[in-house]
Amino acid sequence: MTEIALRHDWEAWRGYVHHTRPWSDTVTFYRERIAAGLPFQPLLQLVESIAASPVSSQIFGGTSMFDLLISDCEDFRTGDGVLHVIYRASEHQFEFHHRAFSGHHDEKVCTEAEALQTLRLFLRVKFGVLYEIPSA
Repeated sequence: MTEIALRHDWEAWRGYVHHTRPWSDTVTFYRERIAAGLPFQPLLQLVESIAASPVSSQIFGGTSMFDLLISDCEDFRTGDGVLHVIYRASEHQFEFHHRAFSGHHDEKVCTEAEALQTLRLFLRVKFGVLYEIPSA
């Protein structure tokens, strides 16, 4: 007899695998975009802050187009508890979007000045990682 019940591939629902890179490579990525004339200096500063912090060994990053993606696991799937950090240069704002497979999503829009504090909040609440904001 032929099985007629639909089978779900739950892996497919989680999205494609996103391969992470070392934080130093992500810093280079944004520096190259700035050299090409794109206004990503505030996002570069945020990435440099992560790269210089001990937290860089606890979280993993990558990019999607120009957005920063952060997870607490290497080679994550796009639907698995990923923090998307988007910089809107024309508005001088950051958007933080955390999407979870469970459906519990959180978002926050903030100014450039609030970006590190917002990042700290998301890392603590979503990944259980304590990120200390560097001294100015």
